[in-house]
Amino acid sequence: MSEPVVKIRDIAYVRLRVPDLDRMEAYLLDFGMETSARTDAALYMRGTGASHHLHISEKADEAGLAAIGFLAADAADLDRLAAMPGASAVHGTGEPGGGRRVAISDPWGNRIELVHGIAGVEPRSQAEAGGLNLGRRVERKGAVKRTGHRPAQVMRLGHAGINVADPDEAFAWYHRHFGILKSDSIAMGDFALAHFCRCDRGSQFTDHHTFLLARSMDGTSGFNHVSYEVTGLDEIWVGHRYLAERGYRHNWGIGRHTLGSQIFDYWRDPWGQIHEHYTDGDLLDAACEPGVHSIEEGGSQWGPEMPPDFGRTVPS
Repeated sequence: MSEPVVKIRDIAYVRLRVPDLDRMEAYLLDFGMETSARTDAALYMRGTGASHHLHISEKADEAGLAAIGFLAADAADLDRLAAMPGASAVHGTGEPGGGRRVAISDPWGNRIELVHGIAGVEPRSQAEAGGLNLGRRVERKGAVKRTGHRPAQVMRLGHAGINVADPDEAFAWYHRHFGILKSDSIAMGDFALAHFCRCDRGSQFTDHHTFLLARSMDGTSGFNHVSYEVTGLDEIWVGHRYLAERGYRHNWGIGRHTLGSQIFDYWRDPWGQIHEHYTDGDLLDAACEPGVHSIEEGGSQWGPEMPPDFGRTVPS
């Protein structure tokens, strides 16, 4: 393949449209984020890490995907992308946290923003996973484990996924523009169903997937899901209980994925958009070869079967 225009460093945020910022803020607080900033038109939520925001909600008449933001490796990458057909000029974000960005739409109508220079924030303390006493692995002596009754604490944004008509064409476009690599694919013969894609960070290990390209079953393009890392299995179950008690709609889990190995738990926001808690995912470097798997292999190693409505398209 030809050299990409840029190689993204990581995912920065998802930007979702929602009809009610108050309801979205309440959901995301219960999901385990904290409010970083808010305007009349948008809501900015953070985790316990140093990112100013991981999740942006924009007030709109209908819910859906507004954009996915990727982190540029350096400021010069903004200029490289801005030179591509259809890309915007480099401009200030005009949003809390500052920084500069370039926007471009993929051929399926999904808006992608490449950003650089958003100010960091002071990381916040978080509940520690604590030592584990597992068989011969004894880490907690003379101490007890008390998780508390509270939301899970979101650390960081791990990945997001979109639905597209043709995952092969989508991968070619995203590799050419943003340098993503395939980690694993799900296919039926030569018919691709999904590509799990990671950043190309050379010899540095990175998440098994930062971006998912899934085939849309109804031909529409748009949001599939977004996923946030928590510190361990206790946080998965702490969050599960807290969200269930508040009557939110559970979608899938708790289980352990096969592709990426994450322990996962999926929930829907008030408009049906899917947010995932995960922990214990695989890390790969650029030298790892991609795998191809059947649909039977691509779900989970343990836990419930994938529900039939998982990953349905929420429009762009």
